[in-house]
Amino acid sequence: MTVVSVDTKNGYIETDNDRLIMVILLIFLPPLAVFFKSRGCTSAVCLNILLYIFLIIPAYCHATWFCFIRGREHEVRAELTRRI
Repeated sequence: MTVVSVDTKNGYIETDNDRLIMVILLIFLPPLAVFFKSRGCTSAVCLNILLYIFLIIPAYCHATWFCFIRGREHEVRAELTRRI
């Protein structure tokens, strides 16, 4: 079963393969995972690069939050509306 989530802001469809790539990138180099998720050099990528240079553990925390937690509110709302 393939889980697909749609980023409503960009119209981007995220598949399980994308999440797997993000996990692999996150393990080796967190700024690359943030770059992959944001689809370009944004302020989040720059922040993660600075965190990675100065403090490695916060860079991993920020990349995990950015790639997997941030922006999932629409999934929670969709799940709640299905239950009603």
